[in-house]
Amino acid sequence: MRLSSNTRFTLLMLLLLGLLTTYAGCGGRDLLGDVKNLLGDLFGPKTPRMEYRRLAEKENLVAERDLALWDTAYHIAKTSPLTVNLPHRELLHLDERLILSAQAMRMTVEPGRRLSIRFDTEELFWFGELYAIRNGKPAKRPLEVLDAKLGNMVFENNQRGAVELLFVLQSGPLTSLKCELQMTTKPVISFPVMGKDERAIRSKWGVPRDGGRRRHEGNDIFAPKGTNLLAVVSGEVTRLTETGIGGKTVWLYDRKRNLRYYYAHLDRQLVRKGDYVERGDVVGTVGNTGNARTTPPHLHFGIYAGGAIDPFPFLRDADAVPPSSPLHPRAAAQLMNVPKSGNHYLRFTPERDGAKIRQLENGEEVTALGVTGRFWRVKTGRGEIGYANFD
Repeated sequence: MRLSSNTRFTLLMLLLLGLLTTYAGCGGRDLLGDVKNLLGDLFGPKTPRMEYRRLAEKENLVAERDLALWDTAYHIAKTSPLTVNLPHRELLHLDERLILSAQAMRMTVEPGRRLSIRFDTEELFWFGELYAIRNGKPAKRPLEVLDAKLGNMVFENNQRGAVELLFVLQSGPLTSLKCELQMTTKPVISFPVMGKDERAIRSKWGVPRDGGRRRHEGNDIFAPKGTNLLAVVSGEVTRLTETGIGGKTVWLYDRKRNLRYYYAHLDRQLVRKGDYVERGDVVGTVGNTGNARTTPPHLHFGIYAGGAIDPFPFLRDADAVPPSSPLHPRAAAQLMNVPKSGNHYLRFTPERDGAKIRQLENGEEVTALGVTGRFWRVKTGRGEIGYANFD
């Protein structure tokens, strides 16, 4: 039987993957990862930007020279981003001059937080991509892409620790784009004590216990005895215990995130082992059982993923959207001059104590690319991009 060329190619790829998997078991994991990334680039799903790039080249929609310059702007932005702290709000101008068509920002998202990037513009032609940063470099393929119809992007950090992310935004070739970005986070779980929020947390992670012999592995949330305790997610009740330390406890398993939530010092347990509860269902009431019998009623809330992890990022309130900037750019990529007096610095972050790129020269001409708070995002005549405050 003669196999088609497509079938032979598929079999070859399967054989190669099988050999590499065997090799990885003998310590060749770096090579396996590299090959998987290569295969992903060749055969994985294309991003909207990649699809447009392919179509523009195939159909001669954009001159080859212009496409190359457009790619260069994207590469520069992706490999030399500025850093922002969340929450963040910024008005950006992406210019029809191709070298100014892309901007990028780097950020940190804590565990247990859901990042939302909202995008407000009247334009329809743009591309937004969110990358994980690994070993100091952005991954080859994005985690998420902006939905042009909805104007937003959502990413949930389900890792045990904080993750570094890179967001790249680019306008279409030879088109300008004025937009406002709002980047905020909120907890991935709901609050476990009815009617309370983070202000009720009075004892946080790591506080010494038993004279320093151990550390507090959770957050204590204070509320009147009998206050309802709520399921923070939909999941299975896996354990009910009554011990000398935790008193009456409930364990809730979150299959989606592979996390276990621990409710301790309850007055009453209102579920049974094996119950499946929906997010917001009552699982018990606040008490002071166990070693909390001499303290005011409270919930000790813990989160476990193998070992204990700090619950506070999971419990902290949703970010408030920062106020809009008092600065008002007149036009996209406008030219402006550094004030002729005072010391003014180009920084990697829009913070007065942010790391400096260099001191700007008085009267130096720069191109304004955006504003956030009292900082301008600017590009200098030397090609540097950073934040500068001219107050």
